[in-house]
Amino acid sequence: MTKALHVLETSVPELVGYTIRGRYIVHHQRRLGFNPLVVTSPFFKGADSQRVDEFDGVRYFRSNHVPRPDKSRGRLMGYWTRMQMVRGYRRFVADLAAREQPTIIHAHSSYTNGLAARYASDKTGIPFVYELRTLWGESAVVEDGWNPNSFRYKAVWRLELDVMRRAHIVVAIARGIRDAIVERGIDPDKVMLVPNGVDTEVFSPRPADAALASSLGLDGCFVVGFIGSLRRLEGLDLLIDAFKTVHQREPRARLLIVGEGPERAKLAQLAADAGLSDVVTLTGLVAHDQILRYYSILDVLAYPRIDARINQTVTPLKPLEAMALGKVCLASDVGGLRELIEDGVTGLLHKPGDVNGLAEKILQLASDRDLRERLARDGQSTVRRDREWSTIAARYEDVYRQAAERAGRVSNRKVVESVG
Repeated sequence: MTKALHVLETSVPELVGYTIRGRYIVHHQRRLGFNPLVVTSPFFKGADSQRVDEFDGVRYFRSNHVPRPDKSRGRLMGYWTRMQMVRGYRRFVADLAAREQPTIIHAHSSYTNGLAARYASDKTGIPFVYELRTLWGESAVVEDGWNPNSFRYKAVWRLELDVMRRAHIVVAIARGIRDAIVERGIDPDKVMLVPNGVDTEVFSPRPADAALASSLGLDGCFVVGFIGSLRRLEGLDLLIDAFKTVHQREPRARLLIVGEGPERAKLAQLAADAGLSDVVTLTGLVAHDQILRYYSILDVLAYPRIDARINQTVTPLKPLEAMALGKVCLASDVGGLRELIEDGVTGLLHKPGDVNGLAEKILQLASDRDLRERLARDGQSTVRRDREWSTIAARYEDVYRQAAERAGRVSNRKVVESVG
């Protein structure tokens, strides 16, 4: 039986895209006969001490044994505390690996998890896989205003690449990520693709929740929606701008934005300034167990992501959920979304940043019911065929096998070199 030790930044019970992928991996690995274990980093906010939790029959080892940095004590003290956390984390993962003796150590980005897993692999000789979920430096350029020429940006890339070079196999969750790291010198022969997926047992079509629609004033409306984190990279300001035209030409159109994030106040102000406060609704944070109710009342899901390197390379999870639910997806034509949506077949794409083009696509969908039904049907069948988690999780059998083979070759080469 394959025993995989997953090294994660954060995990359930927190529910965000990162933790949802992790949960699906371990859940479906169990169903396939694997024995997965999870260790979370000391940066996980859901635990404040060392302990063992259990979810769905999987043990989650918490490494929260060093206090988080106190920013009020100054930047240098914060850096020192973080270094202590990382060092303690490495020892914790290595001790856990020595005790549990997994078949494979499977670290999921960021590099802090990779460094801990690499250390544990070096100490125990257990093969090490590093899974790259996103490009952290590129995200910081958009969300935090980092300069691509800055020390911080270059340092993040340097740390990530160092972990990848030392891993026996690197897993990329998108073709864009794979291409980006190969371009930066990672051996393409050690990079394997395991894309995002969706659990179609959970995300299956359901009737519209009439009570919810009525409570939001959406009875009889054509509803375009977004569900997710409200971040700059999502391009939601473009969506609100597009609704100036959309609502003028289709008075029954409404926009429902579900979620929380740093852009929420700005988006609310944009809607108010445009005179769309009665047309655009921002719900704020919604409990995860209520999300399917909100999906049910939407006619179209919009993902107008901006043209940034992070969006050209990384695939989001939400469009797969929407397609599995039989919803129409309308997205900007950036690489990460183009990898999920085939224009005119499983959804519609618009030019990034083109407010008029986005408005016209929304109006086209509002007026053409047959088009909506065809896109929804073909999108759902494609997701069920290619993106079901039970199928995707099975790919890790080959990932782990190849990691073990490469670890064996590396070990043999070191022996030969030491003898020579």
